[in-house]
Amino acid sequence: MKRVLYGITGLCFLLLLLAAGGCASPARIIGIDSDEALVTVSGIDPADWQRAAEENIRSLLASGALRRTDGQQPVVMISRIRNYTMMHLESQILTDKIRRAILQSGQAKVSSAVGVGGNIDLAVRRIRAKELDDLFDQSTVQKRGTVIAPNFSLSGAITQQTAYQGRTEESYFLFHMALTDLATGLAVWENTVEILKQGTYPLFY
Repeated sequence: MKRVLYGITGLCFLLLLLAAGGCASPARIIGIDSDEALVTVSGIDPADWQRAAEENIRSLLASGALRRTDGQQPVVMISRIRNYTMMHLESQILTDKIRRAILQSGQAKVSSAVGVGGNIDLAVRRIRAKELDDLFDQSTVQKRGTVIAPNFSLSGAITQQTAYQGRTEESYFLFHMALTDLATGLAVWENTVEILKQGTYPLFY
């Protein structure tokens, strides 16, 4: 009798696995802002990065903070984006979008010599360390004292507040960014993009 029960149990388990496999859909490419994109309550999704970047970029470029009285293009360095959420975040997803938009706008240039993480090109400093290396034609080695220092620093912070009521979870994300004049240390532009997400979990999951 036990063998029969074990056999039935095993068969049921196998059928459940087959059914689960049969319900799986093939992977496909969808748009970042597509209605089919996955939305999580407690996490930051690709659409959230897109919205935060676009709204901060729009605000920065419209503010006029990057315009100089001498008509020259200022140089911006990408500083630290602090993470005050409950998850590991790749903030470079946000800074890459903003960096590219600043360059494409023609309002400013972006420094790769100073900054944080992936916003720095280490080759700027490393090539200048070859000044005494006889392997290199010294007339082709970039000299010290030629790198242009930034006028502005773009920094920010991402914060999160989460609340629960019964089976409903609500997360409030704030993407705050600020542009600082490095000559004076004064903030010349600030903006915050707010994203509120809510979802109710099923009774059994």
